[in-house]
Amino acid sequence: WVQPTLEFLSPTFTELLLFLAVLVLFIASWPDLRRALVLTFDDHDSRLRTLRILNAIESSLGSYLLTVTMINMGLGVATGLICAITGMPNPAGLGALAATLNFIPIIGPIVTFVVLAAVGIITASTLGGGLIAAACFAIVAFFEGHFITPTIIGRRLALNALAVIIALAFWTWLWGPMGAFLSSPILIVGLVIREHLMPVKDIQLPGD
Repeated sequence: WVQPTLEFLSPTFTELLLFLAVLVLFIASWPDLRRALVLTFDDHDSRLRTLRILNAIESSLGSYLLTVTMINMGLGVATGLICAITGMPNPAGLGALAATLNFIPIIGPIVTFVVLAAVGIITASTLGGGLIAAACFAIVAFFEGHFITPTIIGRRLALNALAVIIALAFWTWLWGPMGAFLSSPILIVGLVIREHLMPVKDIQLPGD
């Protein structure tokens, strides 16, 4: 089973390292890129509109990152409590590991599940007892990823929960785990641009 596992994880970690490298370079060059985007237009109104769009994108993405961080911290606390109740060693460390790895969609929860299962099997007296913590984490992570996170992000950022789920499914299918990580930011950027370029007028429907 070692060779198939390595064959599956090698492209994933290569993709993750490439993504992190591109992300760091993008953040480092963002001020210059921002200035270049604004100066692309000649007239004052277009430059002002571009600046407003970029400011709105930065604000929305900042709120998204804060929300995801709080959700992951909640998952880490829940994992730590599960580990403490089931008698796992170092529940605080395992909870912190779960919170950190949850920033990596799909792969992060899988790695956390494997770690919890391995630690549980090693430390518990029975196989079933060792898998309790991993099974409970899998249930919590399932509800967090499929219901809690899409709902909270949708409400906090004025996004439709269905749109968040559809974006998650589409970008995961297209780009894998990194697509899952970028699905909500891409959706937020698209909605911000649409709101500024094509503002929705307040139209009263018959009967309102």
